[in-house]
Amino acid sequence: MPAALEHLRVVDLTDLRGAFAGRLLADLGADVVKVEPPRGDPGRLVPPFAGGIEAPDRSLPFFYRNANKRSAVLDLHDADGWHRFCALCEQADILIENLGPEGERRHGLTPAEVQERHPRLVHVALADLGLTGPCAGWRLEALPAFAASGALHASGFRERPPCWLPGYAAHDCGAVFAVAGALAALLDRARHGRGQTVEVSVQEAALNGMNPWSIPLADYARLYPMLPVSPPRNADGAYHVLKTADGYVRVLPGSPRQWRAFVALLGNPEALEGEHWGVALFRLMNGDVVRVVAAEALAGRARAEVLAEGRRLGVPITPVNTPEEFVAEEQTRVRGYFRATGFPHLGDAPFAPAPFNFSRTPAVLARPAPVPGAGFPPRAPEHPSGDGASRPALAGLRVIDLGCGVAIPETGTLLAELGAEVIKVESRANVDFLRRVTVEPDAFDRSWTFNDASRAQLSVALDLRTPRGRELALRLCAAADVLIENNRGDVVRQWGLDYEDVRRVRPDIIYVASQGFGRGGPLGEASAYGPLNSAFAGVTWLWNHPDAPYPAGSSLNHPDHIAAKLAAVAVLAALEHRRRTGEGQLIEMSQAEAAAYLIGEFYLEGPATGRPTAQRGNAALYACPHGVYPSAGEDRWVAIAVVGDEAWERFAGALGWPHDPALASLAGRLAARADLDRRVAEWTRARSAEEAAAALQAAGVSAMPVQNGDDHRADPHLAARGAIVTVEHPEIGPERHSGNPIRFSRTPLAPPRPAPRLGADTEDVLTRVLGLSRAQVARLAEDGVLQ
Repeated sequence: MPAALEHLRVVDLTDLRGAFAGRLLADLGADVVKVEPPRGDPGRLVPPFAGGIEAPDRSLPFFYRNANKRSAVLDLHDADGWHRFCALCEQADILIENLGPEGERRHGLTPAEVQERHPRLVHVALADLGLTGPCAGWRLEALPAFAASGALHASGFRERPPCWLPGYAAHDCGAVFAVAGALAALLDRARHGRGQTVEVSVQEAALNGMNPWSIPLADYARLYPMLPVSPPRNADGAYHVLKTADGYVRVLPGSPRQWRAFVALLGNPEALEGEHWGVALFRLMNGDVVRVVAAEALAGRARAEVLAEGRRLGVPITPVNTPEEFVAEEQTRVRGYFRATGFPHLGDAPFAPAPFNFSRTPAVLARPAPVPGAGFPPRAPEHPSGDGASRPALAGLRVIDLGCGVAIPETGTLLAELGAEVIKVESRANVDFLRRVTVEPDAFDRSWTFNDASRAQLSVALDLRTPRGRELALRLCAAADVLIENNRGDVVRQWGLDYEDVRRVRPDIIYVASQGFGRGGPLGEASAYGPLNSAFAGVTWLWNHPDAPYPAGSSLNHPDHIAAKLAAVAVLAALEHRRRTGEGQLIEMSQAEAAAYLIGEFYLEGPATGRPTAQRGNAALYACPHGVYPSAGEDRWVAIAVVGDEAWERFAGALGWPHDPALASLAGRLAARADLDRRVAEWTRARSAEEAAAALQAAGVSAMPVQNGDDHRADPHLAARGAIVTVEHPEIGPERHSGNPIRFSRTPLAPPRPAPRLGADTEDVLTRVLGLSRAQVARLAEDGVLQ
């Protein structure tokens, strides 16, 4: 069977910081041609290297992020190379680049020039801080981009510098949003035949994809002063990493039932007795007590025994795996997630494919990266199918959201922002656990986490325990184009709303099922949340200083926020396939595998180099200085990445350091890393993070203040771009959120809207969509079906 996007042609003009966008499209079947300069992409020389050999094509980051692509070597400064590049773009559907703001672009590659020359082309401009705004000219390497997202400030132990997640997490968030924007623009193009520019700021995408809850929190603290306006860094936070006799586990008892099960796992200690412990926010604010009691209860028990008993009791619990341990996990092996690369110098090293399992259009598993091939075959043009009116890309589309928490509801929110009508089916009888994260018990409409995750949706209250409630839900599904769900185990089957049930009443439905560990396997019905999926996949372990007291990783809900956007990409790809063929399908996605997909090069490192994956803190093998340095003020930091010898010369000049031949090469700087870090810290302590970053950026060195929620809310650059939006919530009043980072030059986004009150839209939806009368709706409410 062909892949969903097999008909699409993509020209990829990105470096390693944007390469994941083309990789994601290639995994979905698109023919992606990576354009490289005659000397090759510099990313080919970024360590680590397979077998320890410093040679092109053996860079693991380059190999992983450019797998499944083809390669064309073109000199865009040469007339012939430029002509061949333009010919590629003329044949292509999508051009992806991360060249930066217009002042840094080669002639002919500004958005206006591209659209004039190639009016059908969807031009994706992925820019570190966007194409406009006071700081648009700043360049962000991976670490400073992570600092700009707010995720860095929230990660690690308070007494240490904030610790990044190694790799390209911030840029990968930008890549996922870029692909979502590109596919939405293609669906829009099918109506009128015209392409457009899709601009995505990496900073805004990473804020939205890793730490969006930091933005509305201040507006809830206005009503509830006990809430922190900008939470301090607190290691693993409320998602406890606990030591057993032979390893670590991570637990997240979210619901009252799960909390009782966790207390039973600990032997029902007296210190955790009382109804107040059943309140999620109370537990959040007293996490230190939970940690002390749990550590005492588990310290002498074997990890395997703790995991087995916890799962038997229904505690959401996972091991804190290393990347190698995740590869070896029975759940990973039974599901067959990893594939052999088929590349000679990597042998059987585990390759992480896209985390989607499509029932009709399989994703591409693994091809070497990239293979030669410069052109696209000819094809017949497509003809527009609509009237060309200006409206959101997904206008007229209906989505049923049966999800809870983040990983699926935020999928619905992104689809709603792209124009779909998203109907959240929920009930007071089985409340979304995020609605319980409130200061006031049972104030289900006042949760800042829920009200961020489920923005722009409609809420229909149906008790799915009742036959009539299930019947009405199935009728809503019959009137929908997409259904999304992430319920544990066989819950949707018990509701009569599994894929086969829905397909009988809506054959072309696109149905997304996204469980923590995926369907099937020994953990197919186990409870899991984002931090547990990260722990299981090896992300939590990797996200640490090597001398940390324990592998805390971060208190963030990674990968929930960005996994939700990956699921939206899968929906958009399936919609594009359905547009051409009329076929719907089931899409299954494990959230743990989504976490793994975003750090795939680290699973290759041990087998390819002969050295196990290491915790490196903020250090990198390809740059020095590369770290997070203290600046003036309390808990204030600046992230600096000096990549390349030329950047080193500019950096040393900016600091007024004399030329030192011993430091002219990367090898020399890596050998002197400790001394360099000490000297850099002396310089940064004498100035604010903003002053240090601005001075280095002016010298052409990548640097960024380590931003938190307060910084983002006050950031003049984000304000100039309208990156933070304000909506009027009926219970809270004005509240701010991280806005949609996708900007279309032609297609409007749906206006920002608040999350719904529970059941607020029940009557409207049941009368408008199902044709019930108001009297019938009233009788359903009297019968207890609507609650």
